Amino acid sequence: MAVAAIATSFAFGQVSVLTQHNDNSRSGVNAKETVLKVSNVNVGQFGRLFNREVDGQIYAQPLYVPNLNLGDKGVHNVVFVATMHNTIYAFDADDPAQSAPLWSTNLGTSVPVPNPYFGNRYGPLHDIHVEIGTLSTPVIDLASKTLYCVAFTQSKEGGPYHQQLNALDLTTGARKMGSPVEISGVARGKGDASVKGVITFDPMQHMQRPALLLNRGTLWLAFGSHADTDPYHGWIFLYDANSLTRKKVLCVSPNGNEAGFWQAGQGPTADAKGSVYLMVGNGTFDGQTDFGDSFLKYSPAGGL
Repeated sequence: MAVAAIATSFAFGQVSVLTQHNDNSRSGVNAKETVLKVSNVNVGQFGRLFNREVDGQIYAQPLYVPNLNLGDKGVHNVVFVATMHNTIYAFDADDPAQSAPLWSTNLGTSVPVPNPYFGNRYGPLHDIHVEIGTLSTPVIDLASKTLYCVAFTQSKEGGPYHQQLNALDLTTGARKMGSPVEISGVARGKGDASVKGVITFDPMQHMQRPALLLNRGTLWLAFGSHADTDPYHGWIFLYDANSLTRKKVLCVSPNGNEAGFWQAGQGPTADAKGSVYLMVGNGTFDGQTDFGDSFLKYSPAGGL
């Protein structure tokens, strides 16, 4: 696979893109843009500058940090790319001749699809091809120079499967804070896959599609399913960004089923007060514990 650098008149951006769609409101807006306009975005002077080869498909949005000091490698404007082969790349954003990554880190063995073990409700899994690895858009904390991402991995063919939270040093790609951290949790309820009143998060049955959110020191991770294949639930996990300690687990269909989070890759949204908003897919609804097909608002701490 190849990732392309695109610009106009070789004008290099100096605004960091640290999260999906630029900010926690997911506006997609660069309010400091001064170069691009109707007169210069045209086929004559706007387009691809160069390619970079990577090892898998790219579903996550590339992120960008200007003027990043990488120690012995100097100061660079850097593009960060996550692939479905579970590799995170840091590329120089400006020099066409610098084809090698500044660093790259593989997060573990990706999971091939279609797969006989999951996602086969409507026949072989067809919404993603080749493999599933790092699917969602990571998030960067510039203050601590940390990139956070989630990887879907397998110990061997047929599992065990793992959903893992990683924290990488922005300048070297080295793992931080004891990562990877296994994403796990339980919820009380009598819904699908409940055993003695407890539902356990199954990493094989779930897919982490929405982009990560970093909100007031807390990481928000949301999960849906593979091709609507039961049993699954909508799960939200909150982790402390400084320690990767799990703070809270929320299941939005504990007494029913489904109600997953996909959001077409859009991340949870946070407003100026820190409240977080998510859209729930199909599933059961009672307005009390189950919230299928709903628009949810949480307090900054994760309370409904």
